[in-house]
Amino acid sequence: MGGVRRAALLAGVLGLASVTVVDNTMFLGRYFINWFLPAGGDTMDWDNYHRLDTIHGWMDGMAERYPDRVKILTIGHSVEGRDLKVARLGNRSRKRRQGGGKQAIFIEGGIHAREWISPATVTFMMRELVTNPRMSRLLDQYDFFVLPVTNPDGYEYSHTTDRLWRKNRARSPLTLGLCRGVDLNRNFGFKWAEGVSVFDPRPASPIPCLDTYHGGQPFSEPETRAVRDFVMSKRHRLASYISFHSFGNKILYPWGHTSEKTTDWRDLKAFAESANTAILSHNQQNRRIGISSLLGLDPLVSQYTVAQQSLRSPQESESESESESGESSFFRRMFSLPVQFSQSESGYGVGQAPETIYRVAGASDDWARGTGGIKWVSLFELPGGVYGFLLPPRYIRDVGGSIMAGVEAMANHITARR
Repeated sequence: MGGVRRAALLAGVLGLASVTVVDNTMFLGRYFINWFLPAGGDTMDWDNYHRLDTIHGWMDGMAERYPDRVKILTIGHSVEGRDLKVARLGNRSRKRRQGGGKQAIFIEGGIHAREWISPATVTFMMRELVTNPRMSRLLDQYDFFVLPVTNPDGYEYSHTTDRLWRKNRARSPLTLGLCRGVDLNRNFGFKWAEGVSVFDPRPASPIPCLDTYHGGQPFSEPETRAVRDFVMSKRHRLASYISFHSFGNKILYPWGHTSEKTTDWRDLKAFAESANTAILSHNQQNRRIGISSLLGLDPLVSQYTVAQQSLRSPQESESESESESGESSFFRRMFSLPVQFSQSESGYGVGQAPETIYRVAGASDDWARGTGGIKWVSLFELPGGVYGFLLPPRYIRDVGGSIMAGVEAMANHITARR
């Protein structure tokens, strides 16, 4: 056991180091992380990150338990044949408005594989919308079309092989299959590949081996085509398109491909600010930081290392836990950081992508506005702090609760401006 624990410690250190170099596809340490992590359970909760089958099974179960509020739609399939499942949430007994039904909000999560907090947050919101009586009013006013995992192949691959995988799993004929995957959030057909440069891969890249490879042509991937076809089929009803990513505590609005502003950019900024105000208010009302957390002594905190992504198995024996070496305990506490290091209680920066992070070409949010004609478009970069993409699962509920408050405020903002 001593050797295994030392290896796990090494994985934790490598995971911490990888936070600073997550955009380097070839960084070897990223492959070690999953080898030493306990898997999440088969039962859905928000104390662990879960595999795709668990998420999809939970979605199907919600439809069975709440048939008057939830319907599951399969809108397409991934490169490897996995379902792309959308949940339609809304009170069915509500009379349809004239003109083809209630207005709707489309929520997209998990388009980048390694951003596990995105599907976790989106499913948390799904549960709140369906089971929290206070949200019934929203389900009267809107249908929510929710796609928790837009990139199912990459998401699974990030659980089984490469924790920091970003793209889908498409084979590239240009590299004889040696470099796989397309960045789905660079593959949408609005300003696709515009202004790309081999010297700055962040906006998008024509090089298949890089994380931001935009694909051979717009909508070359079945995942992006499925989103396109579904959204366009509902465009007459869609009031809003909201996308969830990590990390960085940002709320972005179009345009992302240019610093030029939309004619109604003040409306979009106010839309984003409404969410930020609600998130800050929620966090102030639900602060749980105490002196033990500040000192790193919170018993929940002590269960996590930076790299660890799942709650420790409940079957872990007490004798094994008690026999942990002093060295292991020291390192675990060393890498157990309080809430402020995750930025899960911080506010969000609001603006366009070029002025807050970097320019992005071929992204889904710009496409939703530029081609889909949807007015209220926004993209969230969820918290990560020093953990980066490896945000421990103990933050899921805090992030989910605050984002639910933000999305509720956004829906109210739209309603007030009809």
